[in-house]
Amino acid sequence: MKRRKFLLSAGAIGSMGFTGRWISRPEDTLNVKVWFSERAAAYPGLRRRVGDYLGRAFRRAHDGTVLEFGGTLRVSTERAYDLVVGGEWPRRLAQGSAGLGPATPCDDVNLLVTDEPLTEWPTGAGVPHVAAVGGAAAMASLPPAAIASTVVGRTWGTYAMQVALHECGHALGLDHDVGSMRPDDGALVVSPMVSGYPWETQSIKAEYFDYERSVCGCRYVEPDGREPRLMLRYSDCAAERIRTYRGGVTPW
Repeated sequence: MKRRKFLLSAGAIGSMGFTGRWISRPEDTLNVKVWFSERAAAYPGLRRRVGDYLGRAFRRAHDGTVLEFGGTLRVSTERAYDLVVGGEWPRRLAQGSAGLGPATPCDDVNLLVTDEPLTEWPTGAGVPHVAAVGGAAAMASLPPAAIASTVVGRTWGTYAMQVALHECGHALGLDHDVGSMRPDDGALVVSPMVSGYPWETQSIKAEYFDYERSVCGCRYVEPDGREPRLMLRYSDCAAERIRTYRGGVTPW
């Protein structure tokens, strides 16, 4: 098990103190629920942008996607990674499931969006059924999804949205080896489960992204000076796994 996966599973899931149960949602649906921190919720248009971009990506992968919003929450920090790994966000979901708080979870993906700038790594985290990501201001600045391509240049807004898809992928059990990358002239087009890792330092890649190819056969290459172009949809490989996702033991 990679160190990242161990830290996330041991830190977040292990800190809940709740016994899991088998989920019972219909197999032809995929449920995605989104919450916002109080600071994130203050940005006009954020809810529409997140709903439209996530909805577009998930419905391309699974036509039974049901996306809903859970509301606004007060959190101790805007650091999305800390909220997951430290256990605060998973515990809030566990308490909500028990009727002890407002964050009642859905069966598949429970995403919390915060107002953390994406200038420091890590920018988010995802464990089974639970995800969090920063970048609310950047996401709110995006153009409407209806007029935006699914392959875009990297801006703070497009990067934040792709990281949101990345962490939701982790919530569905996907890892970094379920992605795609392809050279395109002077650019390297990367899918959400690859995201910005090719441009990270060698030490970060050695620890978190030491794959030579995806599980579906796509060869992972070095950027070699190419600029990033981001897919705001899942790769065919990831989409197939999302379509066949059948849940598992929930932590609440």
